[in-house]
Amino acid sequence: MVMRRAMLGMVLAGPALAQGRRLRLVVPYGAGSGPDLFARSFAALLAARLEEAVVVDNRPGASTLIGAEHVQAAAPDGRTLLLGTSTTFCTNPVLFRRLPYDPARFTAITPVLRTRLALYASPSVPARDVAGALALARAAREPLHYGMTGRGNCTHLTGEALKSAAGIELQDVLYRGTGILQQGIVRGDIPLAIDGIPAWLPLAADGRVRVLAVTGEGRVGALPDVPSFAEAGLADMGRNHWYGLFAPQGLAAPVLARLHAAAVAVMADAPAWARLVHEGGEIETRAPPAFAAMVAEERDAWGAVIRRIGLVLD
Repeated sequence: MVMRRAMLGMVLAGPALAQGRRLRLVVPYGAGSGPDLFARSFAALLAARLEEAVVVDNRPGASTLIGAEHVQAAAPDGRTLLLGTSTTFCTNPVLFRRLPYDPARFTAITPVLRTRLALYASPSVPARDVAGALALARAAREPLHYGMTGRGNCTHLTGEALKSAAGIELQDVLYRGTGILQQGIVRGDIPLAIDGIPAWLPLAADGRVRVLAVTGEGRVGALPDVPSFAEAGLADMGRNHWYGLFAPQGLAAPVLARLHAAAVAVMADAPAWARLVHEGGEIETRAPPAFAAMVAEERDAWGAVIRRIGLVLD
């Protein structure tokens, strides 16, 4: 529904707005990825609010470093925005010895969305819930393996938070994408996985994967029988991954106010995001100062996890 509406919005708005200036929304992920699909829906609705064209500019790679560096170098005129994430502004600054961008050289506009993760088990694993998975981990002679999709990203760090909260040992196994990770779980090559939710729902519905718990507060509408980690007795599981809107440092106050108001209005369009929310997305907007404070707080929180495991990337 979101994508159909987005495409309609782009068809209707495009010709009318083509004569005006274009605003670029830089997405530091590839076309067809979860962030990209969200960005295209968001861009279409933002274009209608601003009454000007909004073009998605994919600049993927290097854990969002490429896209962030590009936007940092842009003019602070409100024509180039970044769909930044908690990876860009909370974990990368702690993980990497050197960054090609400075998180302080951006203007935080508003968060827009939090996404939730889940702990998955292969059907070949006897564990039916979190307690069962923890019991298996504690009884195993060697650490149980769990699949994740990126060294130092939210799936990896959530696994580290799980180890700490539960007092267990797990061994992370890097998969280069969700599809490959799903194949490993379905075949029983790996017992556990931590990943996002929407792409796994068909497998869960068919019984090809077992969903043990979800991050965040409360349950996910699409998985009503799956408890949160907090319900399972594991409260300290880090923070949910988020997307947010940023501009280069030096954005004029009136331009910031206009962009903030438009983005908040877009995310308040509940029908547009109904399916996304049902699948675990959480709409979240804040005033720019509150968003900047949130970024700093979560950088400290994830930094504690990263320093505890001693993970450093070049």
